[in-house]
This record gives sequence, C-alpha cells and structure tokens, in this order.
Amino acid sequence: MMKRLTWLVLCCFASNAYSNDEVSITLLGYIAPVCEFTPQSNNLAFSSNGIANTTLVINCNSPMRISMQSLNGGLSHEQSNKISSYNINWSLEGAKNVVSVSAQAIKSTYSFDINEIIFDSVAQIQLTLDDPLIYAGSYQDVIRIEMTPSVVSGGVL
Repeated sequence: MMKRLTWLVLCCFASNAYSNDEVSITLLGYIAPVCEFTPQSNNLAFSSNGIANTTLVINCNSPMRISMQSLNGGLSHEQSNKISSYNINWSLEGAKNVVSVSAQAIKSTYSFDINEIIFDSVAQIQLTLDDPLIYAGSYQDVIRIEMTPSVVSGGVL
C-alpha cells in the first residue's frame, strides 16, 4: 500500500513538472492625433509682378487632410463684380505633394491628403495672378485652410 501511495505521489509531481501555464499580456497605448499650424502672415498683398508668398509652420503627428476654400473664387474688386483669377501653388517640406489649383477651383472646398507624418515642417504657398490687376481700387479674397488628422477625417490611415 505504501508503495502504491508513493508511486501515486510521484506521478502527480511528475505530471506537474511537465505541465505548462500560458499567460497573454495585452499592451495598449494611445496618442491623440493633433495637427496645428501657424501662418507667417494672415494678410498678403500681391506684388507688382502678380505674386504673393507665405509660409505655414505645420506640426502634425499623423497623416493629414488639408482642405482649402476661397470665399470669392478669385480676387473680387471692391467697386464692381469683376473677379481676377489667381493660382495657388502649395509645397510641403518633407512630403511628396505639390499642389497647384486655381482660386476658382477652390470656391467649392478642395481637399488633398498628405500621407507622410510631418513634425515641425514648413509649407510654402505661392499665389500667382493669371493677369495683372488693371482697375483702380481694392481687391479681396479670403482663403480658409483647415488641416485635419487623417485618423479623424477618414483619410489614409
């Protein structure tokens, strides 16, 4: 009987020695997507050669969607309904995108995606008149620019 009990105890220990336990550990982390930008200037004037330039300092921790909209679709003359056309050329340091679009095309919102993650980068924006301004007086347009992390806008991620 003692021999049987000893054998039974040894079998129990032997089976425990070869059994293994498994544990899964799940690791989680989250960083909220943030895109912010600072314009060099909010008010631009076209030079005598029909060009205006500005820069935007951009900091974004995810790919992003950029949307632009022109209030008038061109420069609106203050005393008439004359709209003078211009083009927007946009390039972003560190990204492959170079965007050229007319002010008329962004009268309805125009959007494009930047697939790269851009930390502390500079966008160069150049506005070029199609034709020189010829009527005396003031001209005006407002371009609204919005940057949204692609995670939020349903973009490239």
